[in-house]
Amino acid sequence: MVLTIGLHKDEAKNMKLPRGCDIIVTTPHSLLRLFKYQSLLFLRLCHLILDEVEVLLSEANEQVFAILDNFKKNIEVEGRESAPHQIVAAGVRWSRHLEHVIQEFMTEPYVVITAMEEAALCGSVQQVVHLCLESEKTSTLLQTLDFIPSQAQKTLIFTCSVAETETVCKVVESCSVFCLKMHKEMVFDLKSILEQWNKKLSSGSHIVLALTDDCTPLLAITDATCVIHFSFPASPKIFGERLYCMSDHFQSLTEQGSPAKPGDMKTRSVLLLTERSAGHAVGVLRYLERADAKIPSELYQFTAGVLEAKEEKKARRPLCPYLKAFGFCKHKRICPERHHVNPEIDMPRKLSDQAIPTFGYIKIIPFYIVNATHYFGRIVDKHVDLYATLNAEMKEYFEDASNKTTVEQVEKFGLYGLAEKTVFYRVQVLEMGQEEDQWALDKVLVKFIDEGRTGIVPRDQLLRLPESFRPLPPQAVEFIVCRVKPADGEIEWNPKVTRYIHHKIIGKLHDAKVILALGNTVWIDPMVHITKLLNLKTSVIDYNVRAEILSMGMGIDNSEHIEQLKKLYEGAKMPTVEKSLSQTLTPPSEGLRSTQQEDVDRGSEGRADSETDAENQKHETAPENTGDASINKTTEPLKSFHPQIKWFQKDDVVILRMRIRNVKDYKCKYFRDRVTFSAWVGEKFYLADLELQANIIKDDCKCAIKNDEPVITLAKERREPWRSLLRQRNPNVAFDFDHWEECEEESHFSKVVHTKNLSCKVAEVTSEDSDQTSEDDGSESE
Repeated sequence: MVLTIGLHKDEAKNMKLPRGCDIIVTTPHSLLRLFKYQSLLFLRLCHLILDEVEVLLSEANEQVFAILDNFKKNIEVEGRESAPHQIVAAGVRWSRHLEHVIQEFMTEPYVVITAMEEAALCGSVQQVVHLCLESEKTSTLLQTLDFIPSQAQKTLIFTCSVAETETVCKVVESCSVFCLKMHKEMVFDLKSILEQWNKKLSSGSHIVLALTDDCTPLLAITDATCVIHFSFPASPKIFGERLYCMSDHFQSLTEQGSPAKPGDMKTRSVLLLTERSAGHAVGVLRYLERADAKIPSELYQFTAGVLEAKEEKKARRPLCPYLKAFGFCKHKRICPERHHVNPEIDMPRKLSDQAIPTFGYIKIIPFYIVNATHYFGRIVDKHVDLYATLNAEMKEYFEDASNKTTVEQVEKFGLYGLAEKTVFYRVQVLEMGQEEDQWALDKVLVKFIDEGRTGIVPRDQLLRLPESFRPLPPQAVEFIVCRVKPADGEIEWNPKVTRYIHHKIIGKLHDAKVILALGNTVWIDPMVHITKLLNLKTSVIDYNVRAEILSMGMGIDNSEHIEQLKKLYEGAKMPTVEKSLSQTLTPPSEGLRSTQQEDVDRGSEGRADSETDAENQKHETAPENTGDASINKTTEPLKSFHPQIKWFQKDDVVILRMRIRNVKDYKCKYFRDRVTFSAWVGEKFYLADLELQANIIKDDCKCAIKNDEPVITLAKERREPWRSLLRQRNPNVAFDFDHWEECEEESHFSKVVHTKNLSCKVAEVTSEDSDQTSEDDGSESE
């Protein structure tokens, strides 16, 4: 059976293995959790198989050794001849941790290594690399040769051609070192070369053989003490064959770590890395790191340049899915996808005449669930839902049987219509059945461009799509939930949590806050489902998707996710968008009323930086000593921007956060039922004149800079909850959804918020006043 156990101890305690279960396929973390509460299972364990052992020892080192320790204790206590204990470790690369596994936990180990380059690592061959220009290889070669060895030395110099072999031989002989040569034109001298090579050497003597790779099998040399790669090996296999020429002197695992004996040969591999082999620098560096070799700083610098050049070549590739999902990529060196933001292709694409929002609150419906945090769906626009209009028009058009015209000639990447029951979709053909595959010849792979999912459908079900249905861009948007990643260092989500989230969110309307948008991808945090209780005139959060994942024990906090994404974004110097994207960043109360599922009447972010005329503002110009300096004054009328304001309340105060940074000069004036704020940020002048819906105590109010943002604290005249902040609606003022999120996270997302355990503070914020009009209710309370 396949066994995966999350972080909750109750899951491990309640796990029951089915009768007759003889094989368990699991991870070190899951197995260790199971044995922690059901240790008797170790008594049944006979064979412990470590697949991809080099990965296990690098990613779950502590867990693997804890399992091996328990396994070893049971071996010492119990001996069974009928069912002996056995450890099998299989992998594709040698790991230094394997030495400890073999020496500490295996008796009479049998080690089989089929890749010679890995055998060289196991045999402790010293790996040396020299960086040089192609024109300097000859002089570098002479520097690597030991002309006065303390012991007899046998050196092989591998070249790539007959001419290079001849050149190397002459250069070495010019330094008074006996040098043999062997290439395809000297096959008849094979016997003579071997006789000279196999002669017993006296201490301090040195013999050198320059040869090409095609001669290695003919010579079958295994007693060399040094291999010099004058030409770069064409493949890892050839590299391993070269190293195998020193196999007689490979150290066994029992010899490693023990004092060197007189006469022991220290094998050495010297690699000359030039500009011609720059493309292999990354692989060379990885190999040297695994060999615990001394790596010159120049190689790190050279490799960084190579990686940067490779990354630039991937400028048109898609952004790495792991970078998007978690903020990092474990295999960045070998990953084929892009790991930097490209302003040319990562600008938020347009869904209609407006681009995908880059900030604020939106409403989304997921239609296709890739995994627990990765979905495709649509952004619901409450003002002008062009897709709803298109969908209604398509339905009306195709319900007329005469309009259902099948397509005779299907083209790849063509746009067509498709009917599923009573719903009609726009689809794009991605792949068509091959002629040689008769079973799939009438099938095509299509993408539902307005939902993001793909599927295989019969060719004859594709309908001709009129031109009037084509102009609207694809509406499917990629959504990624931030700040959560799989537990146990995994990079793929457990199918359990993916299935759970799929059933939880598919096809439902959700509220979400946009953290970042690039291309067709939107990062959101939080993503919540909200239900309005009509009888109680209040709204409650049913669940938070991130909290649901954490509550299952299959995910952990990923606090650096957003920061890593923002670093990438800022490093790319993406152009800023001054104007707001009003189709999605509207006060939520109106948007909620226009949908079938009405959500919370507070929570959407208003437009930012709305330009207003200072002359039309009702503001107080009298200075206050709440800022560092006076506001710069101009004789001409000023154009001002209204700052984006987020607010929340406590029992005795209301707190306003001005979402502007780098404020140097600011003023704040307080009245009984009004407050004004003005500030300069660079060349921009910001001004806010707020008429409050309740009274405040002027002398107890204050304004301060916190986390680079102005924060105004208003003291309530009466200790009672405010239904809203302002008397009239202001699209630039929004209730602070983040403050809700922080309150929810204080419980570590251990429980989903339901009506019965909803906090009083949330109820106070979301409750409506029956005496207030719908217009007032939908105003700045968000």
